[in-house]
Amino acid sequence: MNERTEYWWVRHDSAIEPAEVGFVGGIPVHFRFIGTEGRVQAQSAELIERLPAPPVPLFEPRATPSPAPAKPQKSGSWLWFIGILLLIFVAQCSGSIYDAIK
Repeated sequence: MNERTEYWWVRHDSAIEPAEVGFVGGIPVHFRFIGTEGRVQAQSAELIERLPAPPVPLFEPRATPSPAPAKPQKSGSWLWFIGILLLIFVAQCSGSIYDAIK
């Protein structure tokens, strides 16, 4: 037999309150007023009207994978360093190189 939980307006001891009702095979077995503890047998209550189902998220929350720590790129580091030094050298000596070519 399948067990499920639904939310209903319940009349119990001349009070009507929302409750969480437990069903077994389509028969109400117990209920618990929302915001209280403990269960009460469903024989002592009257189900009035079913409450709408609680909202469900449209998109399942995705667990974001933690990014792996990035390894420093050592092979390209020296290439960048030499390239920047070469650019500085060309910028500093471009005038005298131009004059020598002329």
